[in-house]
Amino acid sequence: MEDDYSVAVACLMSLRAKPMIKRIPERRAEKGFTLIELLLSLSLGSLLFVVLLQLIGADLRLGNNMASRLRESAQQRRTLELIRDELAIGSGWEVDPVISNQWPCGMAGREPVLAIGLESSKSQASTQTIVYSVGAAPSAIWRGQVLMRCGPAYGLDGVIRPDGKAQNRVLIDGLPKEGLGFQARLDPQSKVLHLELEQESLAGSSRLRTASVF
Repeated sequence: MEDDYSVAVACLMSLRAKPMIKRIPERRAEKGFTLIELLLSLSLGSLLFVVLLQLIGADLRLGNNMASRLRESAQQRRTLELIRDELAIGSGWEVDPVISNQWPCGMAGREPVLAIGLESSKSQASTQTIVYSVGAAPSAIWRGQVLMRCGPAYGLDGVIRPDGKAQNRVLIDGLPKEGLGFQARLDPQSKVLHLELEQESLAGSSRLRTASVF
């Protein structure tokens, strides 16, 4: 019995002497992105960003071109409306008039297209005449050829002053260099005066035309 007891005690002591070693399971390494995958993702993202910028830029250019054409078209309509109003108050008019030294303004190489007399007792060669001419711009701030109006100014009430000092002013620029950007043609049968403006658009290489009749 004593031998069995001694053996049991010895076994118990040996178990206490051994350290308790707990096996910790190895964690499996989580799979991540490789360097090649990261570079590929970055390249695709940059390409997509560039494409989006190009699309936004194209939309902005299209919007600016449309706005520019609308402004130019409105300017042409206002110019033709002014000419029609002055034709209505004038005593007479002449298409492609001969240059006269009695006009209030010199032509400076420009070609007269339309002359409107303001007094019934005088011809379109008098000092009280409105002359529309086409030619080179008077200064570098204007582009292309210009349409100029030589004639009496308007008052603050919007009424023309026939006895006032004549002014020579640019009405519209950007007229094509070849030919006349402003034309006035009389239909011999209907006696209708056809007015037409042609302007090189700022939006591109296209031209913008506006026509009216009197």
